[in-house]
Amino acid sequence: MKRLLKMLKVALKITCFGSMLVTSQLVIAQDSTELRKVIHVNNISSFYHAINQANKSGMTDIALAPGTYKISKTVVISAPNIRLIGNPIDPSSTHIIGHGMRNRSAVENILNINAKHFTLDGIKLSDAGNHLIQISGERDADFPVLKNCILQDSFEQLVKVSSGGNSKRASDYGIVDNCEFKYTNGIGPNYYIGGLDAHGARGWMVANSIFRNIASPDNRVAEFAIHFWNGAKSNTVENNIIVNCDRGIGFGLQGRPAEGGAIINNLIVHQVKEHPSSDVGIILEQTPNTQVLDNRVYLAHSYPNAIEYRFKETSNVVIMDNITNKPIQKRSNAQASLFNNVVKKNLSDIVTADELLIINQQ
Repeated sequence: MKRLLKMLKVALKITCFGSMLVTSQLVIAQDSTELRKVIHVNNISSFYHAINQANKSGMTDIALAPGTYKISKTVVISAPNIRLIGNPIDPSSTHIIGHGMRNRSAVENILNINAKHFTLDGIKLSDAGNHLIQISGERDADFPVLKNCILQDSFEQLVKVSSGGNSKRASDYGIVDNCEFKYTNGIGPNYYIGGLDAHGARGWMVANSIFRNIASPDNRVAEFAIHFWNGAKSNTVENNIIVNCDRGIGFGLQGRPAEGGAIINNLIVHQVKEHPSSDVGIILEQTPNTQVLDNRVYLAHSYPNAIEYRFKETSNVVIMDNITNKPIQKRSNAQASLFNNVVKKNLSDIVTADELLIINQQ
């Protein structure tokens, strides 16, 4: 039986990742055959000038020297193949900062991404009146890459991926890798916050990242650390650590469904009693054809369930090999196949000593 389950899980992973692997190969092939312009900047004036130059032609790397770049207006990326590159080893050394977490701030978003193949690598963003980054799916801003970054403290969702609604346009094949999303005060400025909030996105990979303290200060629950919904399809969330967030990972929402994809090998831990609106670790809502595999969820708060699947549209779902300290719960006529899930009450049975060190960092 164990051998059969293992074969099934491998087959599921191959199904989830097949289209993403093909896409990644195409992106690499395109990038390796093009010649790129490189512009070096070391202050805010040269940074704005470089953005203007890059938006005229695209195919430009803007290399930021270590330092603090305090912006006075939103930086708009309107040409394809622009990369902002800081220090991938120490992203905290290259800091783009807005005017603070104030609604109606002079800088609502730090970055608006309106074109394909944008990359942010090795940079810290903070203090926006709305979002740190808005990726405009309605403008077909496909293939965005956020890697080796620190994304902290915005009044609403840290990264927003919007879509075109009736136009069916969305941001496809994005990558988030080795980033940290967080609120540095240990709690958010209001309930309407989130980590990565993606409408209509298709074929994204979110991996190897940490999400901290995405929590509401009052009795209205915050958005998810990672949320794909409103027409999202075939996205993968793998190998992330989510710490003290009201809600961990969500696919779909009632009336705003998603489809397909996988939630694999994530660690979700919540231990802060001061968060008043803590909720579920993983949830599928109106999200058929989805896999939830090898995750670990430990919730010390009072919410009764670790993983939930909801509504009759949620079908052909596999929930396998997860370790939780609370139940996996079916709600509202959903259907799923559950295999080899285990409940363990103690944190030490779910989290390793090395992982606990990461969880306790601020």
